[in-house]
Amino acid sequence: MKRYILKLLLVVLVIVQTISCTDLLDVEVYSELNPKSSSEDIVMASLYNAYSSARLPFWNGGLTRYFASAMTSGESWNESGGVAARFNPLRSFTWASNHVDIHGSWINCYQGIRDANTLLENVGDETDFQKLVRAEATFIRGWCYVVLYDLFGAVPLRTSTLNEPNLARATDAEIIAQVEKDLLEAIQSLPDDPVEQGRACKGAAMGILCKFYLNTKQWQKVIDMSQSIISIGKYGLLPHYKDVFAIANEGNKELLWALTRTASGASGNEGGGTYLQALSFPPDYPLAPNQSVYAAKTYFYDDFLDSFEEGDERSELFVRDYINTSGDHIQLYGNDKSLTLKYEFDPDAVGPANGNDMPEVRYSDILLSRAEALNELNGPTQESVDLINQVRNRAGASSKLLADFPSKEVMRNALLQEREWEFYAEAKGRQDQIRQGVFISRAQERGITVAKPYQVLFAIPLSEVNANPNMEQNTGY
Repeated sequence: MKRYILKLLLVVLVIVQTISCTDLLDVEVYSELNPKSSSEDIVMASLYNAYSSARLPFWNGGLTRYFASAMTSGESWNESGGVAARFNPLRSFTWASNHVDIHGSWINCYQGIRDANTLLENVGDETDFQKLVRAEATFIRGWCYVVLYDLFGAVPLRTSTLNEPNLARATDAEIIAQVEKDLLEAIQSLPDDPVEQGRACKGAAMGILCKFYLNTKQWQKVIDMSQSIISIGKYGLLPHYKDVFAIANEGNKELLWALTRTASGASGNEGGGTYLQALSFPPDYPLAPNQSVYAAKTYFYDDFLDSFEEGDERSELFVRDYINTSGDHIQLYGNDKSLTLKYEFDPDAVGPANGNDMPEVRYSDILLSRAEALNELNGPTQESVDLINQVRNRAGASSKLLADFPSKEVMRNALLQEREWEFYAEAKGRQDQIRQGVFISRAQERGITVAKPYQVLFAIPLSEVNANPNMEQNTGY
């Protein structure tokens, strides 16, 4: 290990300026000035820093991950609060290249990529410790490119800290190939179970790659990877839908990959918490003394709640009315103002910061992804129907028959609807609508006439275009 210690002692002073104690991955930051530090301490500090960026802290990338989907897909709407200036452009399709949250996603992903590259260039592969670190760094780099490609399309491909600072954008084929390469390599070396909650394991890499195949319409690869995940036998649906999201159940067998959060620090820039509740529930909603919310409110439409079948447990995680702090009855349903409690208020919340992990890939997503890929290649089959029914039956919804799907188009539309029921408030709507070719048309149907086809991608942040003369902006911006 001596061959890389001195190099890391130098680089960590640059790349590990600080690690906020915000989640389960926190460690003390060491430097060459700390006489107690060891080579493994230094390596782990850099790895944790990479994870810190890759998990997309809520106020610097994580907010975009959620609301860029919820608002643009028409899943929910907002009013009031200081974040309205950030949400309204997303809902109205008037965002620009200087949107603060879009920029935050870019910065965090490239910070994660930078730290992953530094580890891969400086950590050997002689010991089990080194091999694990390399596998996790490779996973982080692949995941960060998945997020970047989802939001911006092809971006500059940085696989080394020695790359030129002003790289041009790669091609779609190059990004897709790099993501696949990184995640396949990670799958080979990651452990079956994460070393600790919030770190990657084999199933996390498989799940992310399966979803990447889905969103890039590589149908046969979706089928193959989903079968591999199913065959592992360690993942499955929990008996009750609401239990998947319970704080007490974090790390359950339905979650292949989640972005860890911890309710520490009332400020989003300091804490690693989840702030969905604080940006959804009104100030007069009854809360525990340690909990608080902002002025912003985020609502779900009545027609979405009405679309659920009677008895579907997924519809039970909405607040349709409540008694406020003044004792008044407030009616939400009927006014397009229902709230979701899919993510419960954390009993250990610190003001607006809650500790709910944000699911990225669930086992139900693998089942429905497989059903979709099978349908795209073969049309409706009994296997696809059985996969859909696994998800529906767990939620208490009725079973479907093969006869209910007379064509590929009918099943495609039904799967899109099923995914809306299953994954609301999980940042899936935008991806699903883009993949099915209805993202812009649905916005226009909602009366957003300014929505244009090029807006399936966001603008490359203005600061990046200004700083890099080789950076080409996305079409239309």
